[in-house]
Amino acid sequence: MLKKVSSRSPFPISVAASPWSSQDIGRVAGKRKKDAQAGSVNADRTLSVEFASPDWTVEGLPFGFKNAAGNLALDSERRCLFAGLGTKPTVREYRLAVTNAVREAQKLQASALVLKSLPANVHSMGDLFQEPSVLPSIDVVEKTASFAVTAAYKYTRLRLNKDGGDETKNPMGIFIDSVATDAIARGNIIGGCVNEARSLGNLREDEGSPQLYYEWITKELAPLGVKVRHVLRGEKLRGAGLNLLYNVGKGSRHKPYLVVFEYTGNRHSDEATALVGKGVTFDCGGLSLKPAGSMEGMHLDMMGAATVMSTIKAIALLQLPVNVVGAVGLAENTIGPDSYFPSSIITSRKGLTVEVRNTDAEGRLILADTLTFVQRDAKLAKKLKTVIDIATLTGAILIGLGSRRAGMFSNDLHLSQHLMASGRSSGDELWPMPIGEEHKNAMKGGIADLRNVSSDKEAGSCTAAAFLSNFIEDGMKWAHLDIAGPGMGGDKPKGFQPAGAPGFGVQMLLDYFRLTPVDGAVSDAVDVTSTEGTVATSDEDSTAPATASGAENPPKRKGIKKAQNAKKDLKVNQKKRHARRRKQ
Repeated sequence: MLKKVSSRSPFPISVAASPWSSQDIGRVAGKRKKDAQAGSVNADRTLSVEFASPDWTVEGLPFGFKNAAGNLALDSERRCLFAGLGTKPTVREYRLAVTNAVREAQKLQASALVLKSLPANVHSMGDLFQEPSVLPSIDVVEKTASFAVTAAYKYTRLRLNKDGGDETKNPMGIFIDSVATDAIARGNIIGGCVNEARSLGNLREDEGSPQLYYEWITKELAPLGVKVRHVLRGEKLRGAGLNLLYNVGKGSRHKPYLVVFEYTGNRHSDEATALVGKGVTFDCGGLSLKPAGSMEGMHLDMMGAATVMSTIKAIALLQLPVNVVGAVGLAENTIGPDSYFPSSIITSRKGLTVEVRNTDAEGRLILADTLTFVQRDAKLAKKLKTVIDIATLTGAILIGLGSRRAGMFSNDLHLSQHLMASGRSSGDELWPMPIGEEHKNAMKGGIADLRNVSSDKEAGSCTAAAFLSNFIEDGMKWAHLDIAGPGMGGDKPKGFQPAGAPGFGVQMLLDYFRLTPVDGAVSDAVDVTSTEGTVATSDEDSTAPATASGAENPPKRKGIKKAQNAKKDLKVNQKKRHARRRKQ
């Protein structure tokens, strides 16, 4: 059960519950900004947002308004923005509608925005494995708050003329016409931590050094009860056998770091999950120098680490009953007198030797040592059952899946199911990718155990994941999330994402920890059967390939009874979950 969190948001941008009328809000907002001009709305400059419902008629609506996702129409006389959703809006379409409404209100210089008539038919994302399902109303309130907070974000901190502010303050009051204050408080935290990940990623090389991110962990996470377990820097990395991470960062004036930190939210459980993030604070490619055009935006190559750091901050603020270990490998991959060379052979923390064919394939080297260190730590090894790494790893995943979905590679069926379900509910979508024997063979070395790039150009994201699979301990559940497509953003806003860092993955990982069962209980987030090799997408007998490589394994009869019991537990958990939400 979710704990009650403080209604006072720790972040500069926040949303408030609105049990009052819009006129009352107008008076409050008018006091906040008396000297502003009216613009396109009336003098008190308060706007409300009405979200479309499927049964809307054209009467009373602005001429030409179409109920399509993202469409807006302003009724100046009624001081109302009409926001289209379509007939069966998904969580992504709803996020787009909220984002467009907030941004339009900012353009109109409204002093307050009231989000009213929240839709009752917002659906999770659908895919080949699961049909879309309607989100509970309490989830819609929470997501409305988080979407509004992320929509109001602007990173203009370094501009002389900030054009209406930056991420540190929000001159426009945002209100939700709901009394579900707990859900709004949670939404403020989630949206605030997404914005936190964005701001970490938007730091440039001169200020976003490995040391700065280490200092952020000690400043932001330690006061929340997150314990910093290990800090290794520079030569200490080499002394600990973390030669891959050390070599990537040794050419820079900024020394590389490994930081391991732990949040304990469930002292009754002896299990923990590790989140491992790639943190390349700038990537010029090293001696395998990138072309100038490809070097732009490479300050965002640490978004995996930013996602891990911000997710654990949100987990601590939400006081989730989970145990999570965070580990980030931080380095700047640049050229200097001590840069590592193509053709170097380096011994990893695990003992495997790696032939460096390309110094621009550095992220997998950082992850390899970081993964090994976390799994073999004496105090963590017994409790760690699952490891999830997240990284802007390959351009190949962007070519294969585009900028909307991240690639997911996993060695465990249930872990991949829960991650997929979290992507559907959050809108941070994942897509399963294979690690085949051909990918593993492509990464075998000639004079070393492994090479860091394949000898051919095929399946670059798959061969990178295959390389990482060599550093996963036996029996460990593992997932690798390649977020290079949706995780790095661009110079201009795209859809509901702002310019710069998008903050992809924070909401998905939070949904994973909130929906995944504790101590082996069956989650109500996914319809899971225990018949090996199949995933049940409904109560019917529809099935889908279970393994990452797409191989079809016939179900075994010994799992049938266990599957039936799992379905019974699933229904019980669903009833309990809905009962809790009705009480809220």
